Amino acid sequence: MVTYRDGDFYAADLAAAGVKHTHITPEGGDLRLVRQIASHLKANRTQVVISFLVGANIKACLAHMIYPGFKLIVSERNCNTLMLPHDRFRFTLFRMEADAVVCNSFAQTAFVSRHCPGLRLKLETIPNFVDSDKFVPAPSRERKGPLRIVTVARMHPRKNALRLIKAAADPSIGNVQFDWYGAAGRCSYARKCEKLIGRLGLGDRFRIHPATDDPAALYREYDAFCLPSFYEGTPNSLAEALTAGLPAICSDVSDNARYVVPGRNGFLFNPHDKRSIAKAIHRLASLDGRSFAEYGSESLALAAEHFPKNLFIKRYLDLLGGLEGGPEGGL
Repeated sequence: MVTYRDGDFYAADLAAAGVKHTHITPEGGDLRLVRQIASHLKANRTQVVISFLVGANIKACLAHMIYPGFKLIVSERNCNTLMLPHDRFRFTLFRMEADAVVCNSFAQTAFVSRHCPGLRLKLETIPNFVDSDKFVPAPSRERKGPLRIVTVARMHPRKNALRLIKAAADPSIGNVQFDWYGAAGRCSYARKCEKLIGRLGLGDRFRIHPATDDPAALYREYDAFCLPSFYEGTPNSLAEALTAGLPAICSDVSDNARYVVPGRNGFLFNPHDKRSIAKAIHRLASLDGRSFAEYGSESLALAAEHFPKNLFIKRYLDLLGGLEGGPEGGL
């Protein structure tokens, strides 16, 4: 593991796993840092680099120009809806320097393929895995009182909290409690949401909380999960909630329909239509105890199919083996 930014929250996990960690301290601007990275890779005879996040991907491509002696896998963890100039620049670098481009959502793979046909042969889709030893269902989840729905997402307009709040005011949904975790300080969007909650008189049924550092424990306190975003890739919070055995209601966008199957483990809705959101909430709240438990079991089954660690590892090993000179060729 090679890092160049301060912050080592992952250090204990790397040490426990026996992974060597090198931190490169930047000695100048970004171009100087790229040369430092290239020198480190050359000195260590690095054979494959897997880079994460936009800045690291660009630096890895530039380092590959200086020292092309390694295979480069860049990870696309965005979910684009528009092709902007900086995206075109990034994808051009990928076409020139990367050996493979791994998207963590099928939606992003489709976007890159559509807008950058020159990258199609390099594209792979590998969704994130969820630690099923950590994210586990509650020992017993017996519904008492209101249906408790949790959302774990940052407070941002694209996450669409305002329409969820408006849907929560619909009297047809019944006795439902909403809790949203993800407010960062007093951000302007959170304040806007809180004003709407007050204006609609929802203070006792829709609450906004700071972001949590223990989502695994949080999911075990709730009955169901909701994610009303306007667009997503493969949402980590949805994958975690399903692994924790929660039925889910989500916007019918991007990859969500792969993991939330209406009538099996939840319902989908149009994120632009508060009536569609309210209808999905009502359908979930109307399930009897037995059906609700079956939906939770189906969420577990879908999570086991799509998000296990061993599948994630296998996909990366298959990718590495398929590169010229990969593991089967002597890596």
